[in-house]
Amino acid sequence: MTVKARPGARVLVVARGSIGLYVCDIARALGASEVLYVDPDPEHRALAEKFGAPSAETVEPVRHGFDIAVEATGRVDQLALAVRCLAPEGVCESAGNHFRPGELPLLDMYLTSVTLRIARDNVGGHIPDALELARSGKVDPARVVSDVLDWEQLPDALPEKHLKPVFVRNGG
Repeated sequence: MTVKARPGARVLVVARGSIGLYVCDIARALGASEVLYVDPDPEHRALAEKFGAPSAETVEPVRHGFDIAVEATGRVDQLALAVRCLAPEGVCESAGNHFRPGELPLLDMYLTSVTLRIARDNVGGHIPDALELARSGKVDPARVVSDVLDWEQLPDALPEKHLKPVFVRNGG
């Protein structure tokens, strides 16, 4: 996350669940001055508020409102919203899987010199830092975990709605 390179950054998180909630906790731990979490799910918003992030069901574009935006919805309209909320030279990271076409405000992005990064998660290089944040207690990943289930329950549990299930294998 670019908060590490931009201490005091204002961060917008447009999400639909666990990825965005982890971002809230990590952004706070890395020194963001403000984190706003946007998600239509009231339970997710309540959890974000426990991380110290004000939340909203929706947000209108806030011109020059945020230094960093993270989109984790998989919806191009929400990605466009996140980009429209960036300050000049802001950065938008998209962790959503975008399978449908859509439009982005390319001229605005050009005029404000924003950076958009869309990439499949490549976490390998960040694992040591993430583990250190968890070890130090600055971030508590367990707060997002909704269920700890036996590995054998996986086929039945996957179709159900879980915020962040963790499946464990016992004995081996």
